[in-house]
Amino acid sequence: MARQHTISSYLPVTFPNGNRVRRFGKHCPHCHAMVGCEHMSGLASLQQDKLFLAAQGSCPACHHRFPVACVITDDKRVHRVMLPLWIYRLWLQMATRNAPQLPARENWEVAEEVPQPVGIVVSDVNAVTRSTEILGRFHDQTISAWVEYEGRRFLFERAAPPGQFTLGEQELLLAGALIYRQQEIATTA
Repeated sequence: MARQHTISSYLPVTFPNGNRVRRFGKHCPHCHAMVGCEHMSGLASLQQDKLFLAAQGSCPACHHRFPVACVITDDKRVHRVMLPLWIYRLWLQMATRNAPQLPARENWEVAEEVPQPVGIVVSDVNAVTRSTEILGRFHDQTISAWVEYEGRRFLFERAAPPGQFTLGEQELLLAGALIYRQQEIATTA
């Protein structure tokens, strides 16, 4: 049986058309928290213009384990695989037996990378204080005008489908899709 790695060890992946997959995440079917690829163990294989993923996810919030079986195409669309995970994993192992596998990042010799600015990721919506002013809804989630987290206030900036955004240093990601920016504090001279 092929050795399994965290899915994050296979990323980033660049498709032949130049599109790149840097991160991957899926909502926990139990508590709906965003589970990143660092909490998924399994196999990944790039075949022509498709990235095949067969993994087991483990939610860091509620510790629920769930299957992840999907194909990511070169236009960065994620397609669910309807096979049971064990059959899909077996097929993926057989299909890639003689094909080169994506090397696990832990085996790469990596030059020193410039760290990317990363904001705050909050999967538990109960960990923040929300304003009573509601701006709307996005994917069945209420968008509050602002939230407070660890004594700092963040104003609503934008909503984005999971995995299709970059998070700035002064930004907070709530429930995997709502992005808030830290409120500037006015100073007097």
